[in-house]
Order: sequence, then C-alpha cells, then structure tokens
Amino acid sequence: MKKNLILLLFISSITFSQRVVGYYPHWVFNNFAPEDIDLNVVTHVIHAFAWPNNNGSISSYDGMFGSGISDIIHEQDRKFLLSLGGWGNDGAFEVISADAELRELFINNLISVLLINGYDGADLDWEFPDSESDRTNLNLLVSEMDSMFHAVNPELLITMAIPVSHWWGQWNDFEFLTNHVDFYNAMTYGTHGDWSSHAGHLSPLYASPVGDPDGSCHTNMDYLINSRSIPASKINLGLPFWGLMWDAPDINEPFTGSSADIIYYNIPELIGNGWNYNWDSDALCPYLINDNNSQIITYENQESIQYKCEYVMEREIGGVMIWALSYDNTSEGQELVQSIEETYLKIISPIHNISPSKFTLNTFPNPFNPVCNIDLNIEIDQNIRITVSDLTGLQKDIINQEFVKSGHHNLQLDMSNYPSGVYFIKAESNYGSKTKKVTLLK
Repeated sequence: MKKNLILLLFISSITFSQRVVGYYPHWVFNNFAPEDIDLNVVTHVIHAFAWPNNNGSISSYDGMFGSGISDIIHEQDRKFLLSLGGWGNDGAFEVISADAELRELFINNLISVLLINGYDGADLDWEFPDSESDRTNLNLLVSEMDSMFHAVNPELLITMAIPVSHWWGQWNDFEFLTNHVDFYNAMTYGTHGDWSSHAGHLSPLYASPVGDPDGSCHTNMDYLINSRSIPASKINLGLPFWGLMWDAPDINEPFTGSSADIIYYNIPELIGNGWNYNWDSDALCPYLINDNNSQIITYENQESIQYKCEYVMEREIGGVMIWALSYDNTSEGQELVQSIEETYLKIISPIHNISPSKFTLNTFPNPFNPVCNIDLNIEIDQNIRITVSDLTGLQKDIINQEFVKSGHHNLQLDMSNYPSGVYFIKAESNYGSKTKKVTLLK
C-alpha cells in the first residue's frame, strides 16, 4: 500500500511539472461527460466556448455555465479555464478592445463569470487580429485584464490560443503580451488545407516533402521561439485529434475539390476496411490511402503523438495542447491521450532521442482476429527484437530477432492459438523501443 501511495505521488508530481492542456468543447458534453476526462493526464481543462458581444457582455452555448464541471476538475486538483472566442465567435474582440469603456465592462463581466462558475482563468481565442490597431488594442485588453484579475484574485490565469506563422502572427506583439500571459496554446495544425497546392499533413512534425514552404510543427516552434522570442516554457504545442480527407491519389499530390474534417475516433476502423495504412518518415505522421487510390486521409495516431511529445521534451517546450478532448475516444479508450501519458508523462514509456536512425512500429487492424499485421519502418540497418506479452508482462512469443536492413518490413502475427485479450507487441533495438497495445477478439 505504501509503495502504491509513493507511485501515485510520483505520477502527480510529473503531471504538474508538464502541462497537458485539453480543450473541452461544450458540444461534446452529452457524449463525453466531465468524469470521462482523464485528469491523470490533463492538467488544464479549457471550457470552449463563450464569446464577447459588441456591447461588452458575454454569451455562451446554452447550459454551458452552471454545469458543475468545475467541481469535478478541482477535486483532482486540476485547473479549469474558460475559452472566449473561437473561429466564428470572435468578431467582437475587435470592437471591445478598441474602446476603453467596453474593455473595462467586458473584463468586469468576465471576472463575474469566472468567479461565479469556478473557473481558474480565461483563455483568449481571437482568430485573428489582422491590423496594427488590433495589435495595439490586444495589448491594452490583455494588460488591463492582468491588472483587474490581479486586484480580484492574483491566481487567475490568462492564456491565449495563438497562430504559429508570420501570416497572422505579425499582428501579435508577443514581446509585450508575454509579460501578462501565463502560457500560449500554439495552434500547430492547419499546416495544409484547401489553400495548399497539394494534399498534405494537417500537422507534420517536420516538413513533408522536405523544404515544403507550408511548414511544420518544427518551423512553427522556430518562428515562435527564435523569431518572436516567446520563452519555450510558455508554449504548448498543439495536437489535433482529427484529420483531413482529400480527393488525391497519394500524399503531397495535387487534389481536387475541398478537404473534409474527419474525427480521429472514426479513423482506426477504416484501416484494412477499404483503406491502407502508410507512414511518412519525413513528416513523422501516418496517412491512409483508399483501395482505388482516389482518396487519402492525413491524421495523427499514437506513434505521431509520441514523436511530438518527445520533441516537446527534447526542446524543453512548456507543454502540449489538445484540440479536442473526446475526439480520440474509441472502443479502445482515449488512444491519443494514452500516448501522451505513456510518452510525455513517462509513466510507461521512456523518452527516446529523435534522430534520423529511428524506427517506427505500427500494427493493424486493432482489434484483430486472428492475424495482426506489423509494419516496421527501419531508417538505418540495425538489430531488431520483436516480442509479444500479455497484461501481466509474461512474454508469450518472439516474432523476430535478427539484423534488419533499412526500409519497410511487413510481418504477420497469427494468434489463432491465443485466448482473446489485450497484448503488447514490443520492438527493441540499440536506438530504443516501441510498444503497441493490441486486442485479440475472437
């Protein structure tokens, strides 16, 4: 019992030293209750969205306030913030920030909403300031918020969702804002969209193809930290829990029509059911191609989330941000949140060094019966050992233990003689290890 208590205290200290910020949209409330949020992982829950009106008042979705969420969050000693704005709800920011009386009225109304409903602060999601006057007025709004918040409760937080390239970022005076903002939620997604020349990844860690002018999470961080001088410790790297479907024959090829959003929980079941899994070793992201090579889906999975978390740790970035909680909730649980827990919080998996000599491990379908496909992408010749174990850690089998050349390798694990249950497939080499949880359903 004493050992368990020590472990729990250790886990708690880890989660608080590394931010995991999750946006909780009100429209998922009926299908994903506040009790479903994994507060062993998520340290800050941001309730989305309320929004300002031109007269300084505040509106929100019906039933959003007074829903008792704050009690659930605070019972786990986590922070609960209110997000204001969001795409399509942020038009009044330009009006209220430009007028001193409206700024004061809005901030007073905001403080009342925060205190009455048990919020620990406010997250500003103005998408986006687009002029010199907006830049100046945003400074005034945030600095006055800071002053008025401090007078009421110095513990109230101010956070911001921010753009990650100069196109919109030029209208944010980060040097000034950083004096008043506790942390920034960097929207490191939307790298490719209908404006792009090709069907690309929503959030590539590194540019794909190499040198792609549309950028990547890495170029985004370089812009915010090196070009705009935001302390890395104040940035949370955004993780999209959704993907894009394109009418295109392959990744980085021209597309027709418009891209369409697809939530993560709808994606895993497609693999092997008309869609084929692929891995982009430049972007460190997965993508699917349908059987007739007419559509692709670019998205995040547990492997790509792992790479992003490792990137955050290696560069001592302040945290990660999720848009949005519940979007990864499959029959296997919250798969992407689990990847954050296993990699970023290091409760299960150790940190690896991201280098060109990495290998990747992917499995599909999941659940499976009785054959599980194992996909290895080896980027440098190395010795690989692949094992299978059950929930107790008992090793069941060794699939492969040999010197493997670089390139893609496909193996099949036939578990006809195994009982239904959860198993762990682990690949190990001198460069680290990868583990995948799979479920055999007979």
